[in-house]
Amino acid sequence: MRSFYIASLLAFIAPSAFSASPVASIVAAGLCEQPKVTERYAQPQSTAGYATLGELIITKKTDVIPLQKDISFGFSWRAEGLPKNVQVMYVIDHPPITRPDGKRMESFQEPMAHESVNGVLETTDCYSLSEEHELVPGNWSITIMHDGAPLVKHTFRITR
Repeated sequence: MRSFYIASLLAFIAPSAFSASPVASIVAAGLCEQPKVTERYAQPQSTAGYATLGELIITKKTDVIPLQKDISFGFSWRAEGLPKNVQVMYVIDHPPITRPDGKRMESFQEPMAHESVNGVLETTDCYSLSEEHELVPGNWSITIMHDGAPLVKHTFRITR
């Protein structure tokens, strides 16, 4: 009886300790700003050919994004039950785009390393329409994958 009580108590106190899969949710989704770029690097798999790093802020909650150059959209998300060193895959699905080099794309992905705190990761991921050839209306989805499974996914409708 005592071992049942202890096991029940542990399950009540720390249910995530017994979970085999992380639990994640989107906190806010919409228009995004990056007040200061801390790094720009080559990202040949992306539609722009490069990516940037820096603090990201969701400024307006919405699923409908106006089609204009230099607008950004994305989401803040939180996951629990992760290892300390987390490798996620950032996946963007979008309408067909032809880059200036002639490459036609409908999606791309990029691995990203994060560090969780006590198994919790809170971050914001966004995408910017920074180049003229990226200005394509339609549905754009951002998915964050971990160990081959989606943690979070959100679809935005880019409109003229």
